Amino acid sequence: MRGHDRRAFLTVTGAAVTALSGCTQLLGSRDAPGSSEGATGGSENGGQTLDTLDVGGSPGEAVPVVPDGTVTLLDFFATYCAPCKPQMAELREVRSAFPDVHMLSITWERDATGVRSFWTEYDGTWPVALDPDVETGPTYDVEALPTTLILDAEGTETWRHTGLAEAATMETELEAARQ
Repeated sequence: MRGHDRRAFLTVTGAAVTALSGCTQLLGSRDAPGSSEGATGGSENGGQTLDTLDVGGSPGEAVPVVPDGTVTLLDFFATYCAPCKPQMAELREVRSAFPDVHMLSITWERDATGVRSFWTEYDGTWPVALDPDVETGPTYDVEALPTTLILDAEGTETWRHTGLAEAATMETELEAARQ
């Protein structure tokens, strides 16, 4: 392979690997401009609560991040994250198959208008919350996006995936968490 062709190949391959594995956005560089709707910092059922946006299946009120006695799927995402966009279709499938599971998507962005637009464009049908103070990132050791977590009814993490996760895999892991 000639030098120019090899560089082009490596550039495209590197971008594809990044898109499939997840954004490498670390906690320290998450800020985005806009309003500061989001975390309540409160506690419900012994845990964190976040304010959700009033958009597409999201109630627009404070919800527990992990409610007691409920299997939970947490999706950490960002509107600017390339693999977060196709992840929305996978999460919609999971939501359809598991309507009783507590699903919550969390972004550390501050721009509520931008998140609402993203949620509408990608047909979000479950709660979405802003956490501009990144209260949940350290709690759940999330350092890259997208990251998906499944917790059993006792709040114990049973599965974690960074990058684009398939609906079938998440569904299998949710079934296991119900056991």
